[in-house]
Amino acid sequence: MTENQQLTENQQSRPTGDESGARSAAKSPVDEQGESAVSEPSSMEQIELEVPTYKRAVYDILLGMIVRLELTPGMRLTETKLAKLLNVSKTPIREALAQLATDGLVDLEAYKGARVRWLSRSGIEEQGFLVDALENASYDLVVERITEEELATVDKIVEQLKLARQGGDGREFGRLTVEMHQQLFKAAGLPRLAEMITGVVGPVGLRQDWLLVYPYDETWDTLLALMEARVSAIKKRDASHAQEVVHLYRVRLQEMNEARYSDPGIAEHFRD
Repeated sequence: MTENQQLTENQQSRPTGDESGARSAAKSPVDEQGESAVSEPSSMEQIELEVPTYKRAVYDILLGMIVRLELTPGMRLTETKLAKLLNVSKTPIREALAQLATDGLVDLEAYKGARVRWLSRSGIEEQGFLVDALENASYDLVVERITEEELATVDKIVEQLKLARQGGDGREFGRLTVEMHQQLFKAAGLPRLAEMITGVVGPVGLRQDWLLVYPYDETWDTLLALMEARVSAIKKRDASHAQEVVHLYRVRLQEMNEARYSDPGIAEHFRD
């Protein structure tokens, strides 16, 4: 399979569900210095941007490729090559890389450019701590202020999550995960808090889920059960129960992750 065929196939889909081990992400090509690098665009079809602004389009495309492990941890990202690949100038590439660095997915190195950030167990621990701290501080306000109309919207998202899980659609499940957090925590009436929660759950969390959740049926089902149990507790206006069930399910998820860190298909994405 050529580099072009491999990247094209990765962009279209990634297998999910009902496998005993993690799917290995596409291997990054190696440049002349022995470093992982984006392939030379001359051997690849240019990607047509379908959204109004190049800045947002470039960011969305690169974000998706990093989350889905098509651009693998440690891969060097060259502005010139990415600009040719996406048929844009270097400016939106540079802006997108800066935003991805803010998201925690890219490292910007002086005089060296950008690299996809490695996953780390300490980073996953920190991300979990931040999510818990922000969410637990919000549940009292959420159960007090969320309206019946907002709860009905959340119920619809739960049903859509079930359908995405049944279909093994990791992209849609991830999108709905972010949307659910937006709907639930904006009800607290604190926009900056809701934005922070969504930011923590979003890019970094979605990449972790792509590697550690979606390839495993038991783990994916546990994450879905967490979301259902949380919504059920909030509908009962019981903030303490919401905190308890979320904590219990997250402990289970952490235990599942710990058991898989030694899997070669998982370990290759980590640097601790």
